[in-house]
Amino acid sequence: MEKKKLSLSRRVSLGAMVAALTLLFLYASEVLTGFRFLCAALSGFFVVVLVQEDLFGTAWLCFLTVTILGFLLCPDRMSWFMYVALIGHYGIVRRFFQKFITVPAVRSVFTVLYCNLGTALGLWAMYTVAEVNVLKMLPDIPLVVIILIVEAVFFLLDILFEAASNLYLKRVRRFLLH
Repeated sequence: MEKKKLSLSRRVSLGAMVAALTLLFLYASEVLTGFRFLCAALSGFFVVVLVQEDLFGTAWLCFLTVTILGFLLCPDRMSWFMYVALIGHYGIVRRFFQKFITVPAVRSVFTVLYCNLGTALGLWAMYTVAEVNVLKMLPDIPLVVIILIVEAVFFLLDILFEAASNLYLKRVRRFLLH
């Protein structure tokens, strides 16, 4: 399906729909603690709809809206910190990298570096702002092993975002924008 410029009402509708679904999954990650990481990760995937339509402004506005509403509505802010630090804007920045970095290996390195930066800022914010002792939350395994696992998860996140983008373009887009 060929991309065409969307009307203002469609852009607003898509933005509101993405924001609502994102906030729903972010809230679910707070109350369904057994599924915290799954729901938090899924909350970041809805932005694929906006960035695949090149609605970067709408995507950033959606991120800002969910950030503010999530802060007000989420009872425990652990998932909110993950969303603000990395998950919420990863898809937007990833698409930006995808548009301007044509070599896939280089693009993957940049996305993983971006993930590392977001994670470091999120951990710093949890430690300084929320006064959460992050070290006590870590499992009792060597830090090097944790870092390697996290790096593997970042590469997996990149693969999953690519799959979500392809799923949207090949299956969902025609029903959403007919």
